[in-house]
Amino acid sequence: MSAIKKTTYRVEDDDNASVSMVAEALAPYQTLMGNPQAQLRVIREGLPAKALSDMITLSGASQIDVANMLRMSEKTLRSYIKESKQLDIGVSEHLIQLFELFDKGIEAIGSLDSFKKWLQSKSIGLAAKPIELLNTITGIELIKEELIRIEFGALA
Repeated sequence: MSAIKKTTYRVEDDDNASVSMVAEALAPYQTLMGNPQAQLRVIREGLPAKALSDMITLSGASQIDVANMLRMSEKTLRSYIKESKQLDIGVSEHLIQLFELFDKGIEAIGSLDSFKKWLQSKSIGLAAKPIELLNTITGIELIKEELIRIEFGALA
């Protein structure tokens, strides 16, 4: 049995409600982070539709922006949420990767607010704004690699 990762999140304005929001949004996915077998099981079962709402809350993005990230229509996203549908394999995998990325980004950059600002900024190492790469698993992996370089001070 693997240990559950316990992370304390920091938000720049040090607002306890914001810290709590981040912790609550990521909490259901903590046991999946760094655990490929658990991820595979949940991906095959499909995440609950609440994962979409959690990503909207965590990212601060609009429904249309999250829909675009997941390569689905806003209507489909709303339908999943409204009808509490189980998400399909592709969407579930993509969301798990996004939650893992946000967790890593907060850790590497220092806070949720700083990470969201960093996502909007041009990255020399990525030759793009990281936010532009969130619509593919490969793009998310490239961002994770960049965050590791940032953590170790090995910038491009």
